[in-house]
Amino acid sequence: MSILVNYSVQLLVEQNIPSLSKLHDEIIKLFKNEGLDDFCYYELLNYSLEKFKKQKLDGQYYGFHNTSHELVVTHNTLMASRGKEFQSIILKEDFKHLFAAALFHDFEPDKIQDRPLEIFAADFVTIDNTLLKLFEKCEIDPHLVAILILRTTYPWESRNSEIDFMIDDHFSKSKYSTNEQKQEHYMKLGWFLSVADRIGAYALGGFLDAMALAKKNAHSLGWNPEYVVRESIRFFEVLMTEEREMTDKVILSLPKPMGDTFIYNILNFYKLRQKEIQIRSDIVFKNISLIPHLEKYDETNLEYEQKLFEIFDEIPEQLQFNKKTFFESLHDPKTILVTLRFASEDGKIIGFAKGGPLENYSLIRSIKDENHGKFNTVFLEPLALEMGYWGHGGGSSLRKVFNDAVKKQGYSYVTSLQLRDVIQNRIDRHENIEFVQQLNPERLDYYRVTL
Repeated sequence: MSILVNYSVQLLVEQNIPSLSKLHDEIIKLFKNEGLDDFCYYELLNYSLEKFKKQKLDGQYYGFHNTSHELVVTHNTLMASRGKEFQSIILKEDFKHLFAAALFHDFEPDKIQDRPLEIFAADFVTIDNTLLKLFEKCEIDPHLVAILILRTTYPWESRNSEIDFMIDDHFSKSKYSTNEQKQEHYMKLGWFLSVADRIGAYALGGFLDAMALAKKNAHSLGWNPEYVVRESIRFFEVLMTEEREMTDKVILSLPKPMGDTFIYNILNFYKLRQKEIQIRSDIVFKNISLIPHLEKYDETNLEYEQKLFEIFDEIPEQLQFNKKTFFESLHDPKTILVTLRFASEDGKIIGFAKGGPLENYSLIRSIKDENHGKFNTVFLEPLALEMGYWGHGGGSSLRKVFNDAVKKQGYSYVTSLQLRDVIQNRIDRHENIEFVQQLNPERLDYYRVTL
């Protein structure tokens, strides 16, 4: 029986996902508890961090598969491996192989998109000379690590034949897989790692953290923003139904607060989906509109400003421009602000578009815009909408009113950041829009609209 049955919702504190340094220290502690405190394990952990840092997969990177994700998966995998469901099954040799596989399960030397391909990560752990030397010092078999990584392919049932061929090839070269029983054991270890991977930080942070993760995961998997909640529920459904056997064991083997947090977050996605359905019903069947309204900078008040900030704070941190000066910017006469209201121009605020002169912004990834310093361009910050209101035309109407306001103030261009596929779709519709700089692996690109 699934552990979701008869589970009562608990009010958990909205906590933040642990920092990289804390995750690092917790992983080291787990190794010491295992009696594996040789220096080679420290070197292996630090080498993985070095490789991810060189790819700039921390800090301002807007993607799901970043340094934090790798450490979270490693932390959860090692912790669950010592829980009551696995303690007698996962041996010390398995422990260190799971450690290596978790660290590098998403690493690609030539990363061009956020969603990793396991075949490249599996190749990397068997050919990188520095890594192979560390594996030898730690007595870790690179072929077994590659097998565990390949088993994290998702969805597993839809894998291509190349994956099976590679797994068979690595088994033939691994000194540990001497018989069919052992091979079955390692495939189950890979399944265990795959589930721990997908539970990930959803078990470590509160619901605001979970939503930020879901939005990044949606970006990685190519989901339209309006389908984030619906597709996230499907993502969890696979874990809780099709892979219930392993999922239940992993959750029961994690510390209870982590298991509770994971279930709490899932249930809140279901609640949010109910809200989305109700909103859609109101708009479609009650003929309620979402109304864009150009604001005047002197109209702001504390309650109004706080509501705007609450919506702004739902945007993933990497897309929150000028957060420290958010309230000040609302009073800046150069700021252009268009709110999205429910039903009328003075109705409930459910989103907004905000921007100002390009020169007021420090753009991520050191984007170079030839118009910077000419004061002819307004930068539009990423649109902010409450979850549940995407997909009803609100974003398009916000952009239209915003662009009209920019044009009336004498500017020639609007620039912003958007998903590559979204920009391309607008180009295909013959909108006056162009790519200025394409950013990989996020595929969150800088574009320009000529007014």
